[in-house]
Formats: sequence, structure tokens, C-alpha cells
Amino acid sequence: MIRLTAKGIAKRYGATRALNGLDLDIASGEIIGIAGPNGAGKSTLMRMLAGEEKADSGVIRLERPDGPVDEVWRRVAVVHQEPHVWPNMTVEQNLAVGREGRLLGRIGLDPAVVRSVLTRLGIEHFAHYELADLSLAVQQRVEIARAMLSDVDVYLFDEPNSALTEQESQALFTTMAELARGGKVVLLITHRLNDFVRCCGRVLVLRDGRICGEIKGSEISEAAIAAELTMNAAGSVARPPARRAAPPMHTPPMLRLERYSDNLGAFQHINLDLLPGRIVALAGVEGSGARELAQSIGGFRAGRAEEKVPSGPIRASVSYLAASRRDTVFPNMTVGENFAARLDRVALGRMKILLDPGKMESLAKHSIARYHVKTGGTEHPITSLSGGNQQKVVLGAAMEGNKDIIVIEEPTRGVDISSKADIYKLLRDYARSGRAVVVFCTEVQEIFDVADDVLVLSRGRLVGRVDMATIEEIPALANILAGFERSPDMQAEPARGNASYGDAARRCG
Repeated sequence: MIRLTAKGIAKRYGATRALNGLDLDIASGEIIGIAGPNGAGKSTLMRMLAGEEKADSGVIRLERPDGPVDEVWRRVAVVHQEPHVWPNMTVEQNLAVGREGRLLGRIGLDPAVVRSVLTRLGIEHFAHYELADLSLAVQQRVEIARAMLSDVDVYLFDEPNSALTEQESQALFTTMAELARGGKVVLLITHRLNDFVRCCGRVLVLRDGRICGEIKGSEISEAAIAAELTMNAAGSVARPPARRAAPPMHTPPMLRLERYSDNLGAFQHINLDLLPGRIVALAGVEGSGARELAQSIGGFRAGRAEEKVPSGPIRASVSYLAASRRDTVFPNMTVGENFAARLDRVALGRMKILLDPGKMESLAKHSIARYHVKTGGTEHPITSLSGGNQQKVVLGAAMEGNKDIIVIEEPTRGVDISSKADIYKLLRDYARSGRAVVVFCTEVQEIFDVADDVLVLSRGRLVGRVDMATIEEIPALANILAGFERSPDMQAEPARGNASYGDAARRCG
């Protein structure tokens, strides 16, 4: 048996206390979940165990059958929430980093073992592709492969399946269970409560920098975990807001797409009117074209209309936010600078060559309060914030730009329950101000919580539309979406209105 323990771990970032005398005792043989609200210290704990950060005080120990380990971090592998890979190198070369043999570029592992791991993760056919040409989901699986190929005792999975499909996630959980049964210590940090229920034998609840609760075996449920996470919070957990009625007929759209297709074939013949005051969710598994359509609406991907719009093109200003915060955050800047970096109104004078420090500070303070960002101050590094607070900074900066449309991929990826509620409210308020929001969602729960309308894509085609005002329960929505996705041969709908619940149910058969 392998045992990982921590005693009295403390860590501060300026005025922010990330860990406050944390104690931990974990043994191999089962998957242990680490749950906690935004800013509880989960990511800090992970970095401590992996040797990426040093504790201000406290001790971390790892006991093996043959004795204690001197440098614990050398026996720890991490699968990060944001993939830590080399985009200019191939998958095979990424696996070779740190394991080179005498001949440059050769992997110091059995090629058969490497092929087996890649096959189990479903990425063997990408072995010679550069990471920059592959999706976020594939990049994340490459990092998982690196961890699996390491000769370590402890595996830390930090939101490992946030970019994976349901099938890929299940395969990952199977692999994690195999590692645990093989005598490894396996830790899972995630905000998806159902993931804990599916694969963990024990869930530790982290609050205010300490382990404050534990749920075991058959007692593990989403309700039990949620209750622990919200303990001592003021008030009750809010229900999803009442849906807004669709705008009156003939309301001019903010954006119109007519038989719109991707230049690289990811989606074809999309008809879409994006109306003011609405949050539209694009739904579909990886490869459906939904993510690529969001990127194209956001101006990040090229597309073309195969028919001229009779009323002429409708143009709107758009702000686009990618799924990975590594692509949206300026990590070398402070919280205040991240708010101001995209805005020209903080410039000094008409030439807009220099920045006005006073305007920047005023904007930052206003934005921290407006967007409910938990930070010690405007001058703190953005990287000292939790993932949820970083996301609120990114979203708030986009909203301060006052664009007509915000397009955001996976708006609460890797974000806790409390921050999700804040982000959904910010998006709803933005739409209600007369603008429009487009979100690409991979989770039914998120679609249910945030969307007014849903467009479902499968194999590059628009196969269904749902008006969320007609949906009362998550299972009903899940059944409808699954029905649409099982019908990949359906053509794009000619009508621009939203399908009713009855229409959707009948079409699902």
C-alpha cells in the first residue's frame, strides 16, 4: 500500500490565504475526489503535491512499501485542467519530452506500451500530428497519456475530462480505476459532481483552505456533495431563472446566417437568426460542428454564405472567448491590467498611444465589484486567482467592451457551483440589455441553466432547435438532445423559429 499524507500545509498569495493548515491522509486502492467551492484551495493543493509550488509551512510525505520517498514530487504525475503540452511538436514528440534516449527524439519506453496507451485513449492515429493542429480534447488526452507513461505512485487529475465527450470521459474513468486497483494513489479534482458519484470511493470537501468534510461509499451523491459545498453559505441555492418569452415576430436579428458553411467542412448550410435579448446554446458532441460554428460566429474561424441574403448582410460587433483560459487570460499581467488590456477607453489623450493609469485603476476597481471577482486587489497577478475568478475577469473584460454579441465556449468549464451562478447571471443581464449571447455547451446541465434557445448540430448539420421556455426538467431536455443527435441525416430546418417541446418530442420519436 502507498500512503500520501500532508500535515499543517499553509500557503498565502499576498492577502489571499489559499491553504490554512491543511491535513490530508490518502491511501492507494481507490479514487479519491477533492471537492470544493471556488477559491477553496484545490488547485493550490495540487500544485503543492506536484512540486510546482512550495508551502509556507507544513510537511508532505509519501510512504511506499519499501520506505519513505525523499522528493515526493518526483513520484507525482499531473493531468492539468488546461493541457500543458508543446503545440509545435507532434503527439509522439510530446510523449518523448523528458524520456529521450541517447538518440535524440527516441522515447525511452517500449513502443508497444506507448501504442497501447494511445490506443486506449483513442488517439493512436494522431501520433504524428502537431498538437497545434489538434482539438483541445485531443491535447488533453495527450497529457493524460504522458501521465500514464510515467513511473509514478500518485496521479492527480485536475478537471481531466472538461474537454472530453461522455464516451471519452467514461474511458478515462475506467483507466483511473485501473490505476487505483494497480496500487496507485489517484486523486480527482472536478466541479462535475456526477463524476465523483460515478468513480470515487471517497470524496474530501475542501473549504477555506482546509479539509472540512468527507463523504464515503454509498453516501456519495450529488445532493450530499452540494450540501457540503454550500454549507455556511447565506441563503439557499438558487433555481434556474424563469425563461424569457421569445421576442415578438419580425424582430430584426442582430446576426443572420443563410446557408452558412465552414470553409473546412466542419458544418454546412446553417440557417440562423440571432435575436437581441436571447442566449443561444450550440449543442453537440465533439466533431458535430457546434464548437466550430461558435468559433466562426465569433470571427475566429472562416465561413461562407452560399446564398446572398435578400435583405443584405447584417453586421454586428462580436467578442469571442475561447474554451481554454490559457487563450483568454494574459498570465503576465495583473487583475487590473487584464480588465483594461482590451479597451481603448483607458488610453491617454486622443492619439491612444499611452495608457492612463488613473483610468485603468478606476475601471479595474469598478469591474472587480461589478463582476464579483474575489481578489486581494487590482495589482495582484491574474494567476493568483482561482479558475472561476479568472473566468469572471475574462468575461467582465469582454462585457466592458460593449459588443453587440458575446460568443463564449464552455463558459463555466472548470468552475465551481457558486461561480457558475455568477457567470450565468452576468450572461443573462448582458442579453437583457438588448444584446445577444452565443454559448457552446458540452453539458446538459449548463444548457438547462443558461440557455433561452438551443441549436443542436450533428455531423455538421443543424438537426434540431429547442425553445427552453417549454422545458421544465433536465431529463426531458437530455432526451430531446439525445434524440436529435441520433438523427444525423436530418437536414437543416428551413424555419428560423424555435421548435416547441411537442415538435421536438415528436421528431425524436
